[in-house]
Amino acid sequence: MGGASTTVLAALKIGGHVAFERLIRPQARRREDVPCSPNAITPQWLTAVLCSQIPEAVVTHVEVMPASSGTHERHRLVLTYNEAGRQAGLPVSIFAKSLPSVVTRMIGGFNGTARVEGRFFTQLRPQLDIEAPIGYHAAFDRRTFASILLLEDLVATKSASFCDCRTYVSRPMAEGMVDLLASLHARFFGDRELATRYRWLASYPRWFTLGAEKMSLEHYTRKALDVASQVIPEKVLAQRDAIWPAAMAALAVHEREGQGLIHSDVHIGNWYRTATDNMGLCDWQCLSRGHWSRDVAYAIAAALTPDDRRKWERDLLARYLDRFSQLTGARLDFDESFRHYREQMVHALLMWTITLCHSPLLPDMQSEETTLMMIQRITTAMADLETL
Repeated sequence: MGGASTTVLAALKIGGHVAFERLIRPQARRREDVPCSPNAITPQWLTAVLCSQIPEAVVTHVEVMPASSGTHERHRLVLTYNEAGRQAGLPVSIFAKSLPSVVTRMIGGFNGTARVEGRFFTQLRPQLDIEAPIGYHAAFDRRTFASILLLEDLVATKSASFCDCRTYVSRPMAEGMVDLLASLHARFFGDRELATRYRWLASYPRWFTLGAEKMSLEHYTRKALDVASQVIPEKVLAQRDAIWPAAMAALAVHEREGQGLIHSDVHIGNWYRTATDNMGLCDWQCLSRGHWSRDVAYAIAAALTPDDRRKWERDLLARYLDRFSQLTGARLDFDESFRHYREQMVHALLMWTITLCHSPLLPDMQSEETTLMMIQRITTAMADLETL
């Protein structure tokens, strides 16, 4: 009830801010402004945030085009510059993520994920040698929970195609995914100063437990297991009471063993493929400090068909460990690593139980088709691997 009361109070506060913004329709013009919605973005503001290194450059016009919505609203911005801006090669198409509504601010602002993603792109993304979007600007208003993130338009720059639950992930694509994860995890692996240099970056156990309380995760997981029972193997349904204790027990590895950056939400919908067949990863709002097995288990189980996972998962894990070793010098035991892989499947599941059943104050984050497919794939992996 404590978490529910906090959520209701936050929704009332956010609702007041959103209603006021819709009444007065404020416009963002200075660099320090945080646009409350895409309609608040002006050429003056874009000039301030994009042209600071080219003093003569000016954004003369912006066209806002809707793209998609979920935890954020996403828009494509088509920009026109003066001659100095054109000569400088400034981006003519960028991707904007914002929180204009009560429900998006509840999931992205109240939960802090928009703020984390913005800091990732401004502070950590420049240090990573991986395929991921470039960030141009990020800002967050702690009072209203409004947020803006300006990103590379990957379709324009790399002819990227975005994956979804209907995408068939081939063996080369899966290998590209684990290679990217190994590079991500290796960059700060064992870095004892990671937690002190980036205090905003929560450990995965803290990220999970705080989020679970705010969203009443245990309660809604029970409801989701009922709603999705037709796609869950009987073996898992018979042990449903063991799911939450297993999740809590699986947090121990994140405290006990070496930590690094983990993405935490590596389902197939957050991957893309460039025109040169490189796999890339977007949507960094669930970033935390944790053990690599969280991402590897989730990515493999959520991306592959059950038959392909059964055939490839050991090879993919071995490939990951080999590349991780090359980058860090750390040799990880395969059997112990496979045990961690099995244990972390339950945390992949809990990303989708809350997607299927959640508070009415939170948005529908994915389609029912996607959600049920993810639950089916992950619980099938849990049954095959005897996770519980």
